[in-house]
Amino acid sequence: MLEPSPAPEDAVATVAEVAAALAPQRAEVSASISDVLATRIEDLRGDPALLDLLAASVEANVETILHVLRHDLDPRDVEPPAAAMAYARRLAQREVPVNALVRAYRVGQSHLMEWAFAEAARRPGEAAAAASQRIVLVVMDYVDHVTQHVIGAYEAEREHWRQSRHALRLARVRDVLAGRTPNDPDEQLAVETTLAYRLAPVHLGLVVWVDEPSPAGTGDSVAALERVALDVGAALDAVGRPLVVPWDAGSAWVWVTRRDDGAPPREALARAVARHGPGLHVACGAPLAGVTGFRLTHDQARRARDVALASGTGAPAVTLFDEVGAVALLCADREGARAWVRRVLGPLADPEPGVGRLRETLRVFLATGGSLATAARRLQVHRNTVKYRVARAHEVRGRPLGDDRLDVELALLACAWLGPSAPAD
Repeated sequence: MLEPSPAPEDAVATVAEVAAALAPQRAEVSASISDVLATRIEDLRGDPALLDLLAASVEANVETILHVLRHDLDPRDVEPPAAAMAYARRLAQREVPVNALVRAYRVGQSHLMEWAFAEAARRPGEAAAAASQRIVLVVMDYVDHVTQHVIGAYEAEREHWRQSRHALRLARVRDVLAGRTPNDPDEQLAVETTLAYRLAPVHLGLVVWVDEPSPAGTGDSVAALERVALDVGAALDAVGRPLVVPWDAGSAWVWVTRRDDGAPPREALARAVARHGPGLHVACGAPLAGVTGFRLTHDQARRARDVALASGTGAPAVTLFDEVGAVALLCADREGARAWVRRVLGPLADPEPGVGRLRETLRVFLATGGSLATAARRLQVHRNTVKYRVARAHEVRGRPLGDDRLDVELALLACAWLGPSAPAD
């Protein structure tokens, strides 16, 4: 381990100046590092929730390092950020290799020092050189110190997760989802016995997740998600007990057996979810039969969850794939989707609140078959208000509806879930 050697007072002061200058840019620096990590380390490219945790871990580490540099603290006396420890545990739950975590710290360290060197270079030559040397030693010492702690947290969580009663179920479910279901009836029966769930009937796949997992630990979070799944199964009039497979401390994959392939009842689901308090969400696939249906409905539920997460803090408690299927497919290429929305809607895709009201009114108007009265009831405004806003929406867009009506409806739906586009250059 490298130790920062005693530094002249002017070098310490210059380092403090560099850290103070970088502090207002902390969010920009953190976002830049997060983008680099997600781009260069494939194992860290997870779903949006995992990327959010990565961003939180990076920002917490950057903030701590700048604090250490600014106040000339010993990096080995600093407690690792809670967000960094939480992210390490989540990677263990997802079975992301620990090497990816270690590499993330090395790459992040290198990228942070580039920012620090650029800021130090604004000082006189000798001061910049001395400050840069000290920054290297302090940051390396900090990364060595924190890496030991996050690896310890990762290993402890991985051992706990593997020993849990859900590990074998998760392995079997992964086999089924990967198409490794045995053809032999006796072997398939063994899989069903392990899962305590039959693969032949009509399935409805769900993803259940919470905004904030239980601070008491993984066990409490998993138990809470299981209780939600049982309540949701009852609301769906499920046959038998749902199959619940924890994916991580904050989410679970769920399958319920349906009596038919009818659409899941949104209102009943919403009531079941609401009974468990705020911050809880359910995404549903479509009911499908057999082993293939088991896979497809799960994939649809995950895509519906992607849409819900993309909508930000206003995500609804229940998201049905049948309602957002087209938007879910657009989520696979978010930037491409936004560019297409801008092309279809033009200025009607702008983020201003007034334009947003026009856009939402037009969306509801088209979804109700062009009925002013029905749209007015849904929006809780006067029908003349709907009429005015629809006309105004066409004016803002710059052209009336024509053969592109379907494109416009889809673009409006995408805006409602993914957010508006930035104005064109």
